[in-house]
Amino acid sequence: MELDEALARIKELEETNTAQAAKLEETIKHSREWETRAKANKAKADELEQLKAQDAERARQLAELQAYKDSAEAAKERSALAAKVSEETGVPAELLVGEDEEAMRSYAGKLDQYAHPKPQGMPNQGSTPDVQPKDEQARQFVNGLFDQIK
Repeated sequence: MELDEALARIKELEETNTAQAAKLEETIKHSREWETRAKANKAKADELEQLKAQDAERARQLAELQAYKDSAEAAKERSALAAKVSEETGVPAELLVGEDEEAMRSYAGKLDQYAHPKPQGMPNQGSTPDVQPKDEQARQFVNGLFDQIK
């Protein structure tokens, strides 16, 4: 009976071994499926990172373009304001300094005063002379001049 038991035990072990081999094949097959999925996920993750980098670059470019647009609009607005002040004051627009109308007008006034100084009156203008002419005829002539002024 020992032989029968040994044969039965061998048969039982072979069946167990066959079942374990099938289970091992099943596990390997399942592992390969997950490996394929992981590789596909890695490719998708890499593609996502690349898209995020492109998105960040486009956002940076958009911010630069917006800043350029804003500065161009501000320059256009300042140029129009300078042209208006230039037309009203007669000072060339390219010489005007300042970012607002008040500053431009103030600078235009100072520049105009420097470029075209206002004439100063004669000293003692409007007063009568301190020295009297020596002869009567000259005295009458000078008094006649001053009488016409009043």
